[in-house]
Amino acid sequence: MRINAFIAAAVVVGGAGLCAPAPLAGAADDTKMNGVYSYADEDGLTGTWIINTTCTPGCVAHVKTALDSGFDAPLVNGRYTVTRTVPEGAVCPDNSQHPVNINQSWDPVTLIGGGLFGDLCACGLADPHDDFVLTKIG
Repeated sequence: MRINAFIAAAVVVGGAGLCAPAPLAGAADDTKMNGVYSYADEDGLTGTWIINTTCTPGCVAHVKTALDSGFDAPLVNGRYTVTRTVPEGAVCPDNSQHPVNINQSWDPVTLIGGGLFGDLCACGLADPHDDFVLTKIG
C-alpha cells in the first residue's frame, strides 16, 4: 500500500484551529512560508503545496494541495500542525482507495516534517509514520 502524496507532513501536537501565542519580534519572519513548495516524502511520493501564512496574532499556514481543498495549520510550539482527513489518501495493492486520518507538522525553518496516521485503511498500513521535506520552488 502507498499513501498518496500531498498528504504532507508531520507529527502531531495539536489540531486545526488551535490558538498559538503571538510570535516574538522578528519571529514572524522566520515562520512565514509564503510561496510554492515541492513536497517529497520518504516513500518517494511528491506533490506541490502552495502556502500563504498569516500572523495576526498567532501564525497560521494556509496550505493548498492538488489532492484536496487544502488545510490550515496553526504554529504550535514552533511547528505548523494539523489533524485532517485526506480523501482517497491510501491506495492499496488492489488499487482500492481509502480516506486516511493524519496528524501532521513541520518546522518552518528546516522545512522537515512528518506525519502519523491515526487509522489503518482496510488493506493495512505497515508503517504509520511518514517523514517528508518541503523545498521552496517559487
